[in-house]
Amino acid sequence: MLRVHTWIGLNFLILTSLLFSGCALAPKLPDLPRDANLIRGQLQIHSDFELPQRHRLLDELTAQRSDLTNLLDLPVSDEPINIYLFKNFETYNKYLKHSYPEIPERRAFFVESDTKLTVYAYWGDRVAEDLRHEVAHGYLHAVVPNIPLWLDEGLAEYFEMPRGHSGLNRPHLALLLDRYNEALWSPKLERLESLTALTEMSQLEYAESWAWIHWLTESSPQRLSLLQQYLAELRLSGGAVPLSIFLRDKEPAPEQALIRHLQSFSGR
Repeated sequence: MLRVHTWIGLNFLILTSLLFSGCALAPKLPDLPRDANLIRGQLQIHSDFELPQRHRLLDELTAQRSDLTNLLDLPVSDEPINIYLFKNFETYNKYLKHSYPEIPERRAFFVESDTKLTVYAYWGDRVAEDLRHEVAHGYLHAVVPNIPLWLDEGLAEYFEMPRGHSGLNRPHLALLLDRYNEALWSPKLERLESLTALTEMSQLEYAESWAWIHWLTESSPQRLSLLQQYLAELRLSGGAVPLSIFLRDKEPAPEQALIRHLQSFSGR
């Protein structure tokens, strides 16, 4: 069973079980990048072009582990996250079509199997955004089993922002406030919690998932502590009640608090 997270402006989660039988020889797959291997903490980086040893993006991805684990009060894992970087989209897409033919075209994706955490991407104009998002999935899945879909994506959306931005995603913020002001959207955590596949999530669901995470992490130390406690329960027990239930006694009106939090950034 593979759990696949992908990024193409939005992310799509596809659960696939691939069964192979018979004696026919499979076609030869394009080789994975192996030339310029770098090890940076958990990250094992393979590329088909030469990468500088101290590239600032690799420094940022390495630092993301401590940013994520410190903010969320999670332990640091030493489980490798393999990153396969292709120099261009054509080579990357050829590998993608051979290895994951069921997945539509995209810029980058994260795959979790029972034994391996892997990110695939190509060195395009948005590679920094793509890698911050997908590597965040890797760091999370290394320490938190069975993380709910919306929470997984909301955290990845938060951490795809460059360091020093406190996870503030202004396109998401603008979309949510515009829809709210037009009476076309209102937050509802239970609705997000009911989603089981990323094919059910539009840009609005991604934006709302990000908003709940930003509210929990950035609005008050008490709310951040609640998120930390929830993730600790997931990590230790492998499951937990929905976060909406977890919040019920501590946040009597979380939807209104979330809207006020978003509105506080208007005009900034």
